[in-house]
Amino acid sequence: MHANRRNGLDYMPLFNFLISRVGDDWNEIYSAAIARLDRPDPIFWLVARSEAEKRPFVRVGESSYYSGFFINQDNRLARVDPELRVEDMKPLCACCTHTFNGVPYVRKFESGE
Repeated sequence: MHANRRNGLDYMPLFNFLISRVGDDWNEIYSAAIARLDRPDPIFWLVARSEAEKRPFVRVGESSYYSGFFINQDNRLARVDPELRVEDMKPLCACCTHTFNGVPYVRKFESGE
């Protein structure tokens, strides 16, 4: 009935794989990742293909955030903001468990922010 819907796919292992391979050769990373995926799109949810797409973090789902990545001039996977930590992230509401790279936020929601 809903041929274009893709429910129930968990890309967290892909995202953790990308996080673990920062600094490695992009061609090797891409080859290893694409071999296990149904399509390449989820890779580029986190990995910017151009300067305009670069983001320090990317929202995936309702309250899950991951580091943004890009391919540097040496063809290595790099973080857009290598200094960004879970301690820097602010939750948008009090009702959800927000995570950054799979780790729950340390800071609590403050309605006055």
